[in-house]
Amino acid sequence: MHSWASLCLRGQVSTLTPELTPFYDRTIVDDPDDLETTFLKGFLQQNGNNNKSLMIWDLKAPPDVFLGTFRLTRANIENIKKRVQAQWQEKNNHKLAIPLSTFIISAYTWVCLVKTLKTRSQKVRLIIGVDCRARLEPPLPSTYFGNCLAGCFVDADSNNLIGEDGVAMAATAIGEAIQGLNDGVLKGAKDCITTLFSLQKEALFSIAGSPRLEMYNIDFGWGRPRKVEVTSIDKSGAFSLADSRDGNGGLQIGIVLKKHEIEAFASLFVSGLETHLSP
Repeated sequence: MHSWASLCLRGQVSTLTPELTPFYDRTIVDDPDDLETTFLKGFLQQNGNNNKSLMIWDLKAPPDVFLGTFRLTRANIENIKKRVQAQWQEKNNHKLAIPLSTFIISAYTWVCLVKTLKTRSQKVRLIIGVDCRARLEPPLPSTYFGNCLAGCFVDADSNNLIGEDGVAMAATAIGEAIQGLNDGVLKGAKDCITTLFSLQKEALFSIAGSPRLEMYNIDFGWGRPRKVEVTSIDKSGAFSLADSRDGNGGLQIGIVLKKHEIEAFASLFVSGLETHLSP
């Protein structure tokens, strides 16, 4: 998107700077375990052996859902971090062992969703898309053009997430799952498809988009966008994360729920934020 916008801005000039020039070579990706074949077989066997079809997998959005956008400033995020750290230290007499990066907002949103949907499955799971380019051996250039993502599975007990220190528990679970990728981003990838299709939908949450995409910095020649949304979340059920339009280090969160659910989520989101902001 950034490369496309750059070409549009520069008119007839068709060359791109090195950091915006896409890298297309697929042969650089090393696949010693033949994950390509494993994944293809896994998808083909979901509805019967070799269920080959040219039909597009078109998910339908429920007719009665609303999309809500929630924005947090950098100050909001920092206050949530401090509150979570204080809660954890008070209960465990030591600081959280993981760095509290902006994924604390993923934890906060996850907890609000579990409470809103009254998810009482003992185990709930959050799927995070992980950028594998720098994690592969050999690493791929940052300009690699293609899907180079892996799913990071984060498991937690719903009873822990709805407790007083639920955000801290969620953040810990996310942090430990991310740190586990240091052992190899493709570790356990052979079982990924089987795991994915065996999950209980009501206990499954996922994240779309990323603040690192910096979508608000894309300018095709008519100015920066006023509003960016990941519209596919009405079909996937994921919640989205994006950078802030004002560029102050804040975040934008997109949620799709039924009307009464999104009202309940908004109430929990705001009241929880007020609690975190309190002295």
